[in-house]
Amino acid sequence: MDGHLSPGTLLLSAPEMLDPNFMHAVILMIHHDDDGAMGVVVNASMESRVGDALPEHPVLKDVDAPLWQGGPVGLDSLQVLHRHPPVDAGDLVGVPGVDVGDGVRVGADLDWASQAIARGVGDPGHVRFVVGYSGWAAGQLEDEIANDSWLPLEPCAELVFGEGSRGSIWRRAMARLQGGGSSLAHLPPDPSWN
Repeated sequence: MDGHLSPGTLLLSAPEMLDPNFMHAVILMIHHDDDGAMGVVVNASMESRVGDALPEHPVLKDVDAPLWQGGPVGLDSLQVLHRHPPVDAGDLVGVPGVDVGDGVRVGADLDWASQAIARGVGDPGHVRFVVGYSGWAAGQLEDEIANDSWLPLEPCAELVFGEGSRGSIWRRAMARLQGGGSSLAHLPPDPSWN
């Protein structure tokens, strides 16, 4: 993958990442330019449920799906991730959000999300509510990638909406890396743990 981290790129934390916010994290890149970068962790479910966060919403107050922790920044913000099977571009007219690859879209208002749920396409496999985000200052992410803290991977809806623990989703993502990612997936974060 080239040095440009386009929206939809997945960043996998290196096995030795010990920061509790990012240990075994899979991050979906949403924005990257010369001023910095933003993404959301997609494999960190929270104890809270969607209905807990939106108790006043007429439909979403009853949704028992988990909220997801997108990162340590902006914990008062909510992102809606959703996906659609491959279709002609004309079939997505009126579908909110920005396509970031492999059928994954970022952005939707709560009314659209509640309508999607009412139509039966809003299950956790198609719509996720993410609290907070991960951000980097200008040049910071590039430096971290150069120091092998993050391993880029092409967009993959199966990983973004994957079920399982944080570690199991991260290991599945690592196995997709070219050149030995599956062997990295089983290294302990700290070699002294061996």
